[in-house]
Amino acid sequence: SYGLREDGTVAFWGFSDFGQCDVPNGVFTQVACGSRHSIGLRIDGTISCWGAWMQGSECNTPDGVFTQIAAGRNHSIGLREDGTIACWGSNGDGRCDSPNGVFSQVAAGSRHSLGLRMDGTIACWGWNEYGQCDPPTGYFTHTAAGDNHNVAIREDGTVACWGRNNS
Repeated sequence: SYGLREDGTVAFWGFSDFGQCDVPNGVFTQVACGSRHSIGLRIDGTISCWGAWMQGSECNTPDGVFTQIAAGRNHSIGLREDGTIACWGSNGDGRCDSPNGVFSQVAAGSRHSLGLRMDGTIACWGWNEYGQCDPPTGYFTHTAAGDNHNVAIREDGTVACWGRNNS
C-alpha cells in the first residue's frame, strides 16, 4: 500500500520482497503499484520506477514528460504530454503494444491495458481471455482497470463494466 503525502513525498508499507516499497527520494504527483514494482510521476513529469519483476525490463522507464501513469502486473504505462502512450516491461500477450492516437487517460490491468481516447472512446489491448479488451461502444469520461475486468463512466454518468465477472 502507499500514500501520497500533501508535500509530495510517498509512504509505502506492506510486503516488499522485490523492493517495491523502497521509494526513491523526491517529490511525486502520482504513484502506481504493480505486482512487484512501483512507479512514481515526479513533479517535473519524469517517471521513476523501483522494485523488480521476474521478467522483462521492469524499471527501464522511457524518457520524456508525462501527465499520468499506471502499473499492471508486469508492465507500466505512461501518458505523455502530447497524449501519446508509452508502455514498458513485459509485453506478454501484447499488453505493451499500445495503439497510435491521442489519449486523455491510461489504465493497466493484470495482463491488459487500456486508454481513453480524446474523443471519449476506449481502446484496449493485451490478454483478452475474459473479454476485458472488448470495450463497449459509446463515449466515456473516465476508466479504470482491474485484474481481468474494466470499469468506465459514460458521458451520462452511468457505469459500464466488461471482462471477467466471476464475483
